[in-house]
Amino acid sequence: MDNQYEAILLAAGSAKRFEHPAQLNKLLMPINQRPVFDYSLKLLLDDEKCLKIWFVINAENQTMIKNAVKELYEEMPGKINWVLGGRERQDSVSRALNQVSCSKNQKVLVHDAARPFVTVELLDKLIDKGKDSVAATLGIPAKDSIKLVKDSLVYQSLYRPEVWHIQTPQLFDCQVLTEAMETAEKDRFYGNEEAELVERLGYPVEIVEGSDYNFKLTTAFDYRVAKMLKENK
Repeated sequence: MDNQYEAILLAAGSAKRFEHPAQLNKLLMPINQRPVFDYSLKLLLDDEKCLKIWFVINAENQTMIKNAVKELYEEMPGKINWVLGGRERQDSVSRALNQVSCSKNQKVLVHDAARPFVTVELLDKLIDKGKDSVAATLGIPAKDSIKLVKDSLVYQSLYRPEVWHIQTPQLFDCQVLTEAMETAEKDRFYGNEEAELVERLGYPVEIVEGSDYNFKLTTAFDYRVAKMLKENK
């Protein structure tokens, strides 16, 4: 089958900005009686093009997430391979990427488990665009004006038609992403997401228009919005 890939599903973040009275890990918060992470996990499990899922978790949530997966699927799906994450997002991706067999033209997909609204259509659109590219990412055009601020003072206004909000999933040539990760580590550079690391080496990164719904659950407000949207569909 063409367009095959291995997926890195990120669920190792500390969720520092997620303050909720339940004090439960945001990825385990229920939406329609399913934990947040399962919306992304099931999408990848159901995709025949996805050969393996490198599910990145942390020491604090690993038991709860593994138990939740067992309850959801009765037995552990064979596609899932567990990886213990690192201190930062980049460290977590690097640990998972080290497990991927980076053969020639091998594709690897990186996705945030905290984005429960990614769809089959978005995934297929990204993979179709990325099959002939070294890197492709979902994103949406900025609707608001974006300004750079330091010490409470604006020092630059960005040209809005050229500003996009970047989302996941992102799709990469595995060898290119490996080069980008290794170079960043050598330079002690930490980016916000993986496309930035590829971009800084001069490789082209294709943009694929995503969806306003494909937002990341970062705060308790995001969770309330996601819960309302899912439950009223």
